[in-house]
Amino acid sequence: MRRVVSLCLPSWPTDRLRRSAPPCDAPAVDEPLATVRQDGPRRVLAGIDATARRHGLRPGMAAAQAMAMVPGLRLVPAEPEADAAGLVRLGIWCLRYAPLVALDPPDGILIDVAGAAHLQGGEANLLADLAARLERTGMSACLALADTPGAAWAVARFGPGGIVPPGGTSVALLDLPVAALRLPPEIVAALAEVGILRIGGL
Repeated sequence: MRRVVSLCLPSWPTDRLRRSAPPCDAPAVDEPLATVRQDGPRRVLAGIDATARRHGLRPGMAAAQAMAMVPGLRLVPAEPEADAAGLVRLGIWCLRYAPLVALDPPDGILIDVAGAAHLQGGEANLLADLAARLERTGMSACLALADTPGAAWAVARFGPGGIVPPGGTSVALLDLPVAALRLPPEIVAALAEVGILRIGGL
């Protein structure tokens, strides 16, 4: 049976910047940090860290609005190519857990741990070890393990994370929002108009 870990890195661009910056120039952990990109005539947020997220900021927001909301916000230019290259390196590092690893850009990795979890003492130990190593390096991460890549992705990004028991996919997905099915935004909006907000409603 296939068993897949979805590793979601919600603050990947800013976490990567903190790790790569010289110690004398690295933003403090509690300093709100965001990357910015050009969107036509506007500068908009591309990536945000956990502190900025707690202040109500989100990717796509105008940089001027974000700075008005959070006066201490530190803005740095987005580096999508460096983010992508860093994700490749992290994917290679994840090979320590299993030989089948796939990138899930822009901020995720999938690891097929079927037949490999026992080498880490079981699924719970594998997930705990991966989470602890990422935390020690200063990276925010949400992890989930399930029977399929889609289920693991949904639980990591829209659910509580953790381990979905074998055969438990349907139950684990029932209360998640329909966006967890990776539907186009217009379909999600159309379903909301008729009152279908959760996967169970489908």
